[in-house]
Amino acid sequence: MNNDPVILGGKPIIIDPPEDLFKWPIITKEDEDAALDVLRRGAMSDTDITREFEKEFKTWQGREYALGYNNGTSALLGALWACGVGVGDEVIGPSLTYWASALGAFDLGATVVFADVDPVTLCIAPKEIENRITKRTKAIMAVHYLGHPCEMDAIMAIGKKHNIT
Repeated sequence: MNNDPVILGGKPIIIDPPEDLFKWPIITKEDEDAALDVLRRGAMSDTDITREFEKEFKTWQGREYALGYNNGTSALLGALWACGVGVGDEVIGPSLTYWASALGAFDLGATVVFADVDPVTLCIAPKEIENRITKRTKAIMAVHYLGHPCEMDAIMAIGKKHNIT
């Protein structure tokens, strides 16, 4: 058996790929109909669809509340605001991340303190978090990077120990 990559003459793994295998974003007929409904009703600035989504999502999650955002960057800003992050506070975050992980802290007037990442997972290293905590530290921004989850048990223990969100 030839174990070479396809580019070097090996056998392809996917012999007859579906036409839409690498098409993104995935948009269904239901998605199209929902978007057209909003456009045809002239409801672009309305929140009825968002409120319905929040209602269904909180039920699905078994929660009392759910709050929809227009994107992940806004959601992170909302989360930091809910944690009470403000001017003069510090938020510890990973040194390897997408800029949106830090933007919310800047928007609220806080300082981002970058911590080193684990060389294997590329996620924030818990021991590095503890080395950067000061009296101004208000929150830890955990980022699950490239499909690798952070060591949340260790991060949550550090937060609890130091009363940091």
